[in-house]
Amino acid sequence: MTSHHEKLDDMTIAFVGAGSIAEALIKGLTETGIGHATRLLVVNRHNPARLAYLEAQYDVIAGKDIRQAVVDADIILLCMKPKDIHEALPVIAAHARVDALYISVVAGYTIRSIQEMIACGNPLASTPRIVRTMPNTSCAVGKSATAYAMSDSCTARDRVYVEAILCSVGTSCTVDEHLLNAVTGLSGSGPAYVYYLVEALTLAGMDVGLDEQTSYSLVIQTLYGAAHMLTHTGESPAILRDRVTSPGGTTFAGISTLQQFGFEHAIRQAVVNATKRATELGDHSYPPTPSSK
Repeated sequence: MTSHHEKLDDMTIAFVGAGSIAEALIKGLTETGIGHATRLLVVNRHNPARLAYLEAQYDVIAGKDIRQAVVDADIILLCMKPKDIHEALPVIAAHARVDALYISVVAGYTIRSIQEMIACGNPLASTPRIVRTMPNTSCAVGKSATAYAMSDSCTARDRVYVEAILCSVGTSCTVDEHLLNAVTGLSGSGPAYVYYLVEALTLAGMDVGLDEQTSYSLVIQTLYGAAHMLTHTGESPAILRDRVTSPGGTTFAGISTLQQFGFEHAIRQAVVNATKRATELGDHSYPPTPSSK
């Protein structure tokens, strides 16, 4: 994972789509100073109230005209809903610069399928530079774990730009594209696994006599502290676990119970099944077939 602080304030970045991920990236870029609000454009055809909010909140330039937004953009962030990409991307490509860098956060669409849609809109853009990525929901608080894959046409400079954008909302790492479904199963769905653990631990605290608020507060701080121990000590989770697990002690009794009920197997299988489902839902083709709708 990397943390990058490259300034992009001389770059024009167009956001096509104005949902939660677009807002998180806009917020990250403006609050960190990595991007400049006057060079950030955001378009969304169907929700003028949303555009007005983003413009007022972050001082970005908002509008409904996709063609006008992308015409001078150095970087185009594809943040639309998956159902809208087939119609929008050829229009974008027809009006965007041939040398624009495309960064997609649209779930399920491969680099190849995005290339085909761009070529449909602009045959001159035969080898567009495309990055496929999917921040997780923690990008809303600047703590996303994000992996990305780059097309062969991307340059080392493109990597710098991508990492600067993604690291404005957390950390980033690069993987081969075929591993993005595994990333979805692990860190994409991962926050939900953690929330489920917090729910269970809170209920467990109540089972042994604590009130809900006290139990919840203890669980959150325990989770926060454990995460800090992992990031700041640099020691492996196995070593840290062993250090607090005295033979015959209280933690030993708890860990033994987790092992008895197949805790590790359940977690690992959850990631495997989520990865399989990501594969089933992804790999859309262009033009759309009945099975990909």
